[in-house]
Amino acid sequence: MIYSDMNNWEQEKDTFPAGVRRAIERLQGMDLDALPAGRHEFGEEGMYLLVNEPDTRPWNEVQPETHLLHTDIQLLLSGREQMRVAKVSEEQIIVDNRYDTQDIAFYGEVRNENAVNLVPGDFLVLFPTDIHRPNCSVEEDMRIRKAVVKIHRDALV
Repeated sequence: MIYSDMNNWEQEKDTFPAGVRRAIERLQGMDLDALPAGRHEFGEEGMYLLVNEPDTRPWNEVQPETHLLHTDIQLLLSGREQMRVAKVSEEQIIVDNRYDTQDIAFYGEVRNENAVNLVPGDFLVLFPTDIHRPNCSVEEDMRIRKAVVKIHRDALV
């Protein structure tokens, strides 16, 4: 997992994988506020953009997930969000495996989760080894808006 924000991006970008750098540079050149919610092509094979407008919920009501083929860049555009993250390990048990059809698996109880509170401009890069529980409330439930770039493992380099 990488935690950063768009204000510090320029100083840190050389430490990021090439595909992540390309995706964030594309995000910077887009009018994300003008895009409707939904899936959008992103101008590079192996990458696409989702603009999501979910309501946050208490963390214990959100099922943790991982992806096998895709890395996520989740950029908060408005509202406040808590993202809970943990590392994949043998003790983390998948309870609903949809890797073959949807590139997602869900977990039951997750050990050693850490909470990251996000404000607009903050982003997380979540690799296939990162269990994540998105769209959690910080203090109260609210509608948020976020940009999620999905990067296929072949486009990460």
